Amino acid sequence: MHRAAEDRLSIPASSILVLLITLVVITPLAIWRMAQNLASPTAEVITLEDDGERFRGHWKVGTVDFVVEEGIDEPRSTGTFTLSVTLPPREDETVKVVVSLEAARDGFIEKVLFLDPDGDGICSATICIRSAGSGSYLQLLQYTLSFEGIDSEGTWSNLTAIPEHLSVGYIGHDTIERQSEMLVRTFPIHLDGDSNAAPSAGTRSLIWDFHNRRWRPDPRM
Repeated sequence: MHRAAEDRLSIPASSILVLLITLVVITPLAIWRMAQNLASPTAEVITLEDDGERFRGHWKVGTVDFVVEEGIDEPRSTGTFTLSVTLPPREDETVKVVVSLEAARDGFIEKVLFLDPDGDGICSATICIRSAGSGSYLQLLQYTLSFEGIDSEGTWSNLTAIPEHLSVGYIGHDTIERQSEMLVRTFPIHLDGDSNAAPSAGTRSLIWDFHNRRWRPDPRM
C-alpha cells in the first residue's frame, strides 16, 4: 500500500506554476505580439446605410468587395442578412468571382469588421449583430475566404460563445472592436444582486485567438 502511494506521479509545484503562467500570460501575449506584425488591407467604405430600419454596407478591402445587408421588409429584431463577396478576375481571366450567401440574424447588424489574420491578402468579415432585448447580447459571425477557398465559398465561424471560466458575471452589454490586427471583446462584470444596468465588478477584456478559435484573456489588462 505504501509502495503504491510512493510510485504515484508527483508534479513539482514549480512546474504547475510555469504551466499556469504559460496559459494565462505568455500564450495571450504571443498572440498579441503576432498581431502587431500583420497588416490587413484598409477597408474603404463605399456606401453605408443604417437609418434604423435596415442595414446595408458596401466596402472595398484591398481588391475584394464586400456587401452586407439585412433582408428587405424584415423586422430589425430578427430575420436574415446576405453577404456578397466579389473577387477580382483570376490570372488570364476577365470574369470576376462573386460569392453570395444568406444567414440568420438574432438582432440588428451593428457593424462589420475586417481582418486578415493569416496574412494571405484576403480579409475575413466579422458580422456584429446586437440583440434587441435588454441584455444587448452580441452575435458574432465570421466569414473567412482564402485563395484556396474561392471555389468552396469559404467558411462561416460562430464567435459568439465565451468559455465558461471567462463568462462568469457576463449578462450581455458587450462591445467588439478591431484594435490593430486583433478582435477585442469587452463586457461589464455583474455580481449576484447587481441589476442589469448597474454592474459592480469592473470589466473584462478578451481577444480572439484565430489559431485555436476561442476567446482568451486580454494580456494587456
